[in-house]
Amino acid sequence: MDVTQHQPGRRRHVFYGFWGFSTLFLVLGLSTVLIIGLLVQLLNQDLISTTGMMHNTLSSVASLTAILLASLGLSHASNAPESLESEDFKTDLSWYPPKPSSITNLTTVFNSTGVWGFIFNTSHTSDSQYGTYNWCNMPHIRAKEYPRPPSEYELLYVEIIHRHHLRTPYSSNSFPVEPHPWNCNNIAIYSYSSPLTPGSPPSIPGYHSPFTSPLNPFHPSPLGLQGTCNFPQITTQGLSDSYQHGLDLLSVYSPLISPTSAEFRITNNPITSQVAGALISALLPPKTTTTTPLLIQNKEIDSLEPKYPCPLSHHLFSQIQSTPQWKSHLQLSKEILTQLDIISGVPPSDTSFHISFDHYFDNLSSKQCHSRPLPCSVHSPHNHKCIPQHLADTVYRLGQWEYHHTYRSSKQSLQASVASYGVWIAELLSHISSVTKEETKVRYRHNIAHDGSISRLLGVLQVDDMHWPGMGSEIVFEVYKQQPKHFVRVLYGGQVLKSSSPMLKGNTKGMIPLQQIMGYLGGLIGLREKDGKMMHDIKEMCNTPITYNK
Repeated sequence: MDVTQHQPGRRRHVFYGFWGFSTLFLVLGLSTVLIIGLLVQLLNQDLISTTGMMHNTLSSVASLTAILLASLGLSHASNAPESLESEDFKTDLSWYPPKPSSITNLTTVFNSTGVWGFIFNTSHTSDSQYGTYNWCNMPHIRAKEYPRPPSEYELLYVEIIHRHHLRTPYSSNSFPVEPHPWNCNNIAIYSYSSPLTPGSPPSIPGYHSPFTSPLNPFHPSPLGLQGTCNFPQITTQGLSDSYQHGLDLLSVYSPLISPTSAEFRITNNPITSQVAGALISALLPPKTTTTTPLLIQNKEIDSLEPKYPCPLSHHLFSQIQSTPQWKSHLQLSKEILTQLDIISGVPPSDTSFHISFDHYFDNLSSKQCHSRPLPCSVHSPHNHKCIPQHLADTVYRLGQWEYHHTYRSSKQSLQASVASYGVWIAELLSHISSVTKEETKVRYRHNIAHDGSISRLLGVLQVDDMHWPGMGSEIVFEVYKQQPKHFVRVLYGGQVLKSSSPMLKGNTKGMIPLQQIMGYLGGLIGLREKDGKMMHDIKEMCNTPITYNK
């Protein structure tokens, strides 16, 4: 199924002959009458008041002329102000290749040292380095670096989606033996229910307090990661980063954020709830609110994570990870995987560690972000070896290549991401439409999600320079009004997102005409209005098999 069939492009060409020239003569005549009136006024009033009147009158004449010409299609595009939202465009839903980089060159990935200056060992990035890729805590919106738009643009609405912050590894990414436990005794994970009905008895907040019993001889299976933390769980550093993220956003968007104008959404993974608690305490200090609803969809159909069933997307991503390039990178990685297996104790038969570098990447980066040592072999005391930094760096480089290949550089990545993230995109466009139509009081929406969420969205936006979204990776949609038009600006990592698609290239300030970005995103998902309701084709798209041409 070709998603490009859902939204035909539109190019409006208006040509008037006789009526066009008649209108021009009408405007010139009106201007002459107004100027004569001004000369008469000059004889009866002082110079200052007459000058002000002349300025206002001439502005009105110019505006009237521009409106009449534009309505007739006679104005020339090169003379139009940059701020005007033009409908004179053809919707282009094509996939465009990203710019070449060290990440896209597999030879460079294998033969390089380090990780191109990326940070993997601390959440802190100095002001002088801010903007540098930091896997532990990615750059985001904050006042110091925020690209402020010209004052004539009025900010109406902001919708943010970002990955959760720093956490423990997933249990599925554990090595067979993990000698250093992860303890989270200084964190309380609350879990309780409280009735919202007025007059109901209150509930006491209760938190989990993990413990081990000397009388319980059983151990978790597999043994792997040990300690009082959950795997995964947001750590104290991750909570601190979440709170600071909230403060930084508040420094820019505070006029839009209040208990009545802001909404927050999470996924069914508890780590997004944990981030929300710390982040919202910065955005909405306790003195303004004591409780905040966290919007959440059913775990089987959630559009934010995403979790809704989409056979088409699954098929396409499987095909992407079966290409000759993918097979080649695994073939070239055999020696690297063998070294990792020997030290970690992961059996070569464990396919989950050998179909990609995802598991090794998560295990090693989680440790390094928390200043933990790289793992050493514990299963062979006579052959004690540790994973050297250069081997960990190779894992990080290959992980970057894999995400780039999966979500951006493969031609099928656009359709795969559209199908699996199209429902959330439809929700985003519905929010933007409600704002521009003045149908909602919500001015700020905040979505806390995962790397798979951000990667798919970056694929749909056709980001020019794709990376594996690190902890806290953030995409922001800002909606502006400059009379009488609306614009959308998209930011990634705190700066205007650079897209390979011509549909997402804004003016010099990054402003994209509303109809242009709605035409692109809406066109990809087949968005339309029927009987006053927004509809899209994602369900049909997901359930329609396609023929993959190798």
